[in-house]
Amino acid sequence: MKYKAGDKVMVARPTQPTARTDEYQGFRGVIYSVNSHITAPYPYGVKLHVNGRAKFLNMAEDELMFAAGSIADSGSSTVDHPAHYTWLPNGIEVIDIAEHLNFNRGNAVKYISRAGRKATSAELEDLRKARWYVEREIQRVEKRDGTSS
Repeated sequence: MKYKAGDKVMVARPTQPTARTDEYQGFRGVIYSVNSHITAPYPYGVKLHVNGRAKFLNMAEDELMFAAGSIADSGSSTVDHPAHYTWLPNGIEVIDIAEHLNFNRGNAVKYISRAGRKATSAELEDLRKARWYVEREIQRVEKRDGTSS
């Protein structure tokens, strides 16, 4: 068995895709149970995080891959999946959140979420950068709405 309970995984595109793998491809989750019986077609119980909700599925080994940032993820790097962006317990990365926001708000989330995780000496700097993007966003919204404080 390749995976064990607690492993962070992502739904992969297997050699023979199914509607299920197409629907959930790229979503991250955690293995919550393993049925080690050799005849089990879907031995892995996976708790996925789909649009803010938990989704429990049984999946085959070829439908999964280690999620970026997990201990077993040998492809993790300081460029693709740095630890200061992959620390969230549900396997989601900060970029998964930031991509749903505009530039200023996404950067504020990025700096807040990594504050104290990249280097403790840079914690205040990251918080100040987040504040800068929040202030810039406030100015943008005030200009758009014709208001100011």
